[in-house]
Amino acid sequence: MALLLLFLSILLCFDAAVAGSSRSPATELFVLGDSTVSCAASILPLNLTAPSLPAGPCLFPSARRLLPDHLAAKMGLPAPPHISTLNGTAAAAARGVNFGGQYGDRGMFRMGAVGQQLRLAAETLQLLQLEAGTPQDASAAAAGAVFVLSFGTDAYARLLARGPAEADAAAPKHGRRGLGRLLADRIARAVSELYEADVRRVAVMGVAPLGCAPRVMWEGTRALDGGRGGCVEEANELIQGYNARLAARLDDLRPELPGAAVVFCDVYRGMMEILSNPGRYGLEETREACCGLGPFKATVGCLSKEMACGAAAAARHVWWDLYSPTEAVDALVANWSWGRSPADSASGSGATMSSICSPISLQQLAAAEAPAAG
Repeated sequence: MALLLLFLSILLCFDAAVAGSSRSPATELFVLGDSTVSCAASILPLNLTAPSLPAGPCLFPSARRLLPDHLAAKMGLPAPPHISTLNGTAAAAARGVNFGGQYGDRGMFRMGAVGQQLRLAAETLQLLQLEAGTPQDASAAAAGAVFVLSFGTDAYARLLARGPAEADAAAPKHGRRGLGRLLADRIARAVSELYEADVRRVAVMGVAPLGCAPRVMWEGTRALDGGRGGCVEEANELIQGYNARLAARLDDLRPELPGAAVVFCDVYRGMMEILSNPGRYGLEETREACCGLGPFKATVGCLSKEMACGAAAAARHVWWDLYSPTEAVDALVANWSWGRSPADSASGSGATMSSICSPISLQQLAAAEAPAAG
């Protein structure tokens, strides 16, 4: 981690005048996370070619945008390219990089994915630093950098798929509920590490209500939910516990990070609004996946594009596959993260209301003045 801090400090070198001045609009978006932000494996060195994309949320990578792509568009930036596609060049990374991806089961209860992506960020930022013309250029890049972190969905999806007893057995040191504490603490530590490297704008995304995801509901009809086929409340309680722990850890952290803006976005709240009132947003199917086989299209996951519903049908679905929302839902979550609440969007009001993010919206994070130091 010392190497990470060294590389980031070289590139992201704010002096006292920069920290106290007006923050520039976002000019780079860096993304770290799991399959919520990218389905590509992110374990390759910078100079290797991209792996084959697996079936799943990126089955149609040219047609389907994930949450970071929507956020980048709102910032006036191109979708951040995945780290595995850069092939050792700085030009494609100049306006941001997506370091996210899926990880195997062995990483489910180990938080190594976070540190691994931070190390990849260090390598990329070192490359950018070498390309910078002057120290002032590096400072300008730092002033425009926004980091988005989105971890937890893959870990909980795998945990919930195992069932309560199997999940507890697979995580003997901390159990299902302890996972939330462990993961929240690791994310908070990552934010601190970025701050030590002079990163000043960070957004952390919460986990969606996976108890309402097709796979978990299918499992619920067999074991947990008495055959009713509704959202599995036990699963959602676990997710809510994690989100609350994460938000609290960030609240505790903010006073220790003068001059920084750290935002938590409650994806759970936004998606529950959609699931409770789908018709308001042009959605119809809240239980069945667009791509898959079996009850809820959740017995077999999405293995080929032939298994998916058509584009028109996908636009009416909440869930794309076993656990992933559709692009329509990601677009709504991006809107509400940017600055409009579900209630505001539903009413058609033109006024800007509080978003699902706190203490400020992502629009404010991307363009507002830096918080005063101290």
